[in-house]
Amino acid sequence: MCLFILTLGFSQCRTAKDTMNIAKTIELSEVSKTQAYYQEWVAGVRGGGSGVDLHIDKSVVMNKELITAYFRGKSVKFDPLTQNSTVYIARFKGVANQLYDINMEADAINEYGNKSPIKKDSIPFNLGKNDAVVSYLESNTLKFVKLINIPEKEKLAYPSAPRE
Repeated sequence: MCLFILTLGFSQCRTAKDTMNIAKTIELSEVSKTQAYYQEWVAGVRGGGSGVDLHIDKSVVMNKELITAYFRGKSVKFDPLTQNSTVYIARFKGVANQLYDINMEADAINEYGNKSPIKKDSIPFNLGKNDAVVSYLESNTLKFVKLINIPEKEKLAYPSAPRE
C-alpha cells in the first residue's frame, strides 16, 4: 500500500513537470524595444524599494491574456490591464533599498513585527538574464511562451523626497 502511494505521488510530480512545456519561443530585438522590454528602477528615498518591471505588448504574444511572468529566478502575476492599455506589466520587487527591522530580542514577544527572512523563489525554467517565460490560458489549458533577448531600457532612478 505504501509503495502504491509513493508511486502515485511521483507520477503526479512527473505529470506536473510535463505540463510546463514551452509552446513557442519568440526572439526579440532592439527593433521591438517598444513592444517588449524590461527596466530596472530604484526609489530615491530610504526604504522606497527597487525592482524590475517587465513590459510586454499584447501583439508580441498573439493577443493572449497573460497570467504569470517568470524572469530572473522569480515569478509574479501580471498587473491587470487598464481599459485602453495593450501592455502587460509584471513587477518584480528587488531587495535593494528596503527597510528591515533586524533587531533580535531574547524575548520572543519583542520579535513581533519583525519580517521573516526573504525566501528565494525557484522557477521551473532555466532562463538567461534577458529571457522570460509567460503563461496564458488557451482552451482551459495553461500554456507557456518563452521570450528571449528582451531589450533593457535605461534604469529609472526616482528622485529623492523633497527637503523640509
